[in-house]
Amino acid sequence: MKKALSTFAAGLALCATASARAAEAANCLNPQEMHGFVAYFLPKVLDEVSRNCTALPADSYVRTGMPHLAAQLQDARQAAWPMARSAFLKFAPPGDVKAIAGLSDDALRPLVDEVMASKMSISITPAACGDANDILEALAPLSAEQGVHLVATILTLAARGGSKMPTTCPREAP
Repeated sequence: MKKALSTFAAGLALCATASARAAEAANCLNPQEMHGFVAYFLPKVLDEVSRNCTALPADSYVRTGMPHLAAQLQDARQAAWPMARSAFLKFAPPGDVKAIAGLSDDALRPLVDEVMASKMSISITPAACGDANDILEALAPLSAEQGVHLVATILTLAARGGSKMPTTCPREAP
């Protein structure tokens, strides 16, 4: 009887642990969602840099190389939408998720764009434009996809450390 009770208790403990991990996984961003989120919104960030950094010299990377990068990222934006959508739903208040998740992509995308534009409003001051140029120029040897991967990885690590973003899922041990 004791053995059966111990086995039953161990089974309940395993179920509770599995349930807790499943709940955690449902609320954390996985690497694919973070990648989709970055790939979807990075073109908007670069638009903001471009808009605010017009005073940079004509030969600066922001004015010469970034338009090509922005175009590549814009072309990949559509493919990133499904994962960006999934990530956005994890940002949404729990009470709103069902209503938002039920919207068609045509209805949800403009809403997501508007909400994220206000949440991600990046104020690039003219004084910061030189730094933005240096960062983008240093990343220029990377392809657009590699740049997205780098930014997604950095944000994943930052989100694990505590931030206003949803947490990212723990990395699986190799």
